[in-house]
Amino acid sequence: MERFRADGHLTNEALAALVRDDGLDELGRLEIAEHLSFCDLCLQRYTDALAGTVLLEPERSCQKTLWVRVRTRTLRLVTSRYATAAAAVALALTLLWSGQEIQLSRPALPETRSAAERLHTWPERWNDALSETLSGVTDFFDGLRPGNNSRGGISS
Repeated sequence: MERFRADGHLTNEALAALVRDDGLDELGRLEIAEHLSFCDLCLQRYTDALAGTVLLEPERSCQKTLWVRVRTRTLRLVTSRYATAAAAVALALTLLWSGQEIQLSRPALPETRSAAERLHTWPERWNDALSETLSGVTDFFDGLRPGNNSRGGISS
């Protein structure tokens, strides 16, 4: 069987054999597949020849499982975004309600000290205020631990 015409396109016999899946060896199918990958005219002829054949149907449809996966992934993405925002709000409110004040401005220092001494003591005061605030946050969450009734925590 001749696979190619004189003008370089596939013969009708080669296309019919490809559609029926008979009469072609492995090398013949490979040559035809390679030709179809770059020749639009033969690809259109092959598609037209396939239009009249019965297509294979899968045993079960993947449409339902695919939609479940899409919905699950969308829900996971939305939930993670809102969870991040909720965690940021919870942290901000915890710092706000902890009762500790953090001064972001430079504390008033006596003018008798040198500039180097003032620069040296300012980070220490900042660290102390930050440590007190974080210890208040830790105490707050320790009070929420089950079995801890010291701050109105949840009892088991």
